[in-house]
Amino acid sequence: MPQGDGAIAQGAARGRILRGLYSGGTLCAEAQVLFRAANIAVSSNVPIPGVRKLSAGDRGHILIDLGDDEFTRGRPHPMIEPSVRDQPLRDALADPSVGVILIDIVLGFGGHMDPAGHLASLLAQSADRRPLIIGSVTGVEDDPQSLSAQTRKLEEAGVIVAPSNADAAALALRAISD
Repeated sequence: MPQGDGAIAQGAARGRILRGLYSGGTLCAEAQVLFRAANIAVSSNVPIPGVRKLSAGDRGHILIDLGDDEFTRGRPHPMIEPSVRDQPLRDALADPSVGVILIDIVLGFGGHMDPAGHLASLLAQSADRRPLIIGSVTGVEDDPQSLSAQTRKLEEAGVIVAPSNADAAALALRAISD
């Protein structure tokens, strides 16, 4: 069972809607599988079978692949340039109905050298209202960004870091169900 039970309990007064802001499609799809298996309705811009296609004005649980062409046309992929996530994250932070935000950080050669630092900096600008933020870091200690350094930066920014994306999604499911 992933860690974070205390923080989930503290988030009970927050909004009840989830926003997943993924830097790539694989982890976004994995979260969709887990939501579908839990019989929780979710929409996505890149839906797997059994998940609804995201449409303008959707107000329910949403999982977004920010690496999809609609977000990267004419600009770098979010694993290279994490600012692709900035505006959707600001929007989710400002929306009082959003109680949980799911994020991912993917490490490796060719990726941004400090994706967690970028995210932590953005979160520091919005400390007045904070939904529960749950994430995972995919990588290893020998990656140029260092798994432990990136994890520590997220935790210091108040993000609950789960051992895997599946664990992060499971925590998010518990948080919106409590």
